[in-house]
Amino acid sequence: MNDRFNMDGHKLHWHLDRVTEWQAGKRIAPLHIDMGISRSCNMACCYCYGVIQGRTGHGTEMKKNFNMPKDVILRTFDDAKNAGIRSIALIGEGENTLNPALYDAVDFARSIKLDLGLATNGLIVVKSELEKLLRGLVWLRVNISAGEREAFKKIHNVDGFDRVCENVKTIISTRNRLGLKTTVGLQMVVVGENFDQILPLARLGRELCVDYLVIKPCSDTGEKTLGAPTTEYLGYNNVYEVARSLGTEKYSVIPKVSKLMNVGKKDYDICYGTQFLIAVSAEGGVYPCGHWFNVEREKFLMGNVLETRFRDIIASQRYWEVQERVRSVNVHCDCESNCRQHYINGYLSHLMSPPDHVNFI
Repeated sequence: MNDRFNMDGHKLHWHLDRVTEWQAGKRIAPLHIDMGISRSCNMACCYCYGVIQGRTGHGTEMKKNFNMPKDVILRTFDDAKNAGIRSIALIGEGENTLNPALYDAVDFARSIKLDLGLATNGLIVVKSELEKLLRGLVWLRVNISAGEREAFKKIHNVDGFDRVCENVKTIISTRNRLGLKTTVGLQMVVVGENFDQILPLARLGRELCVDYLVIKPCSDTGEKTLGAPTTEYLGYNNVYEVARSLGTEKYSVIPKVSKLMNVGKKDYDICYGTQFLIAVSAEGGVYPCGHWFNVEREKFLMGNVLETRFRDIIASQRYWEVQERVRSVNVHCDCESNCRQHYINGYLSHLMSPPDHVNFI
């Protein structure tokens, strides 16, 4: 099946109004926010970038962490919608289902017609709130990086494989019973320890009747803090194709091949993408991207929604000073590999450096 969600790429082609304003040098509002509403997590995945972002503890230590207050979430959603942000993905540094305000927040997003997505590890499904959740989300994605019980435990450090599978079945059956259009998928983060889980997980996704499985490489720091593989990905191209072939008319297997095969290297030198896609941490910090949640945080902090309205932050001089500072970052060693802005950075970089004889299309 084709990548009908265009996950191995970007969607700026469908937002050329904002791109044109950016090319003209205007101070634009972002198109999208990656947002966290909880710093807690009930897993300890071996590839967790949230640990680099400053999240500590899991399981019994979760009480040490923080949930964003509901009034702040709703206010930020409202400000974002009014400022021209077109979507928010709750994919922050923790497990956002641990914040009890999630369900009212999703309901509020629906009421103001703000496109909202949610990534979860799938351990928690509150059945009494599931209808509200599915009615308010454009998509729900379960992050699972193994298709077999023992491998799941090794990768996620939790014995929860059966529970996650049952919860996915509940989500799918509820969506279908209600006749909703919410897209439900799985995401696999590939690291050295789970290459052999690509095909089992592709088969599992088909059995669970989800809409897709997306397969992406682990993002890592310039210092390779998480030990993400590089050249190892290259030898698995055939596996990606076999996995893709397991798709059906209703189920897509989508390897992010361009990321899996680029060994973490970038074909651009400047990050422009943060002007279109920014991040808000569960503690309220507004940053160009999630990499800066716990790295030079004071240098790249634009403001905090717990203290200042989001609308005022993105209109502030500080916001644009930080956006300008991003351009001086060495993207080849001071950023994470295959980051959220990676696809759009390639596109925007080409726009800023047109080839000779551009009229000869």
